[in-house]
Amino acid sequence: MITCTLEIKENVEDLYKIFLPERLKSDRATCKITKKGGKLRFEINANDAVSMKAFLNSILKIIQTYDKIK
Repeated sequence: MITCTLEIKENVEDLYKIFLPERLKSDRATCKITKKGGKLRFEINANDAVSMKAFLNSILKIIQTYDKIK
């Protein structure tokens, strides 16, 4: 099992609302989102490196798109 934690400190409310309806679970990986203390935290657990990379890339792509629109 591979674990990765990503913490965001900017635009927490907006990003939380964006990720709320997202499906963050697959057969090979899961992602838990928590909002606490002015931080948005993504905890990704994956069975292998490929699924970890896919989840992380999709999260970062959504954040990048939000940043460009903002």
